[in-house]
Amino acid sequence: MKLLCTLALLLALPSAANELLIKPRLCIEHAGKPCILQLTASWQHAQEVCLYQQQQPDTPLLCRKQADNVSLSLPIAEDTQFFLKNPHNDKVLAKRQVRLLRVDLESGEQLLNKSRNGWWLLQ
Repeated sequence: MKLLCTLALLLALPSAANELLIKPRLCIEHAGKPCILQLTASWQHAQEVCLYQQQQPDTPLLCRKQADNVSLSLPIAEDTQFFLKNPHNDKVLAKRQVRLLRVDLESGEQLLNKSRNGWWLLQ
């Protein structure tokens, strides 16, 4: 009975084969310089799948059955999604989002003053 319950639980869990791991999930742009994301991607799949970026949905960045910490360097100008897609039927298998954070280093004193006065959190 325990074996049957364990098997049912394992079948109910999402497949790790379709999992897409993206690191980092945040890109920081500062001093007006564009963010160049040093992306590391990992996945495993039974068939060859392709990694795509939202801004270029028809151009694969990389196609493989498995990727283990593959490094890519990409400019990021806005929040973007990366997704694994089967190139034969265009089925999306997994998605991950990378956020862009713009930091104005010149506003450091203003941010410091605001953080000292807790009231700005309520605005």
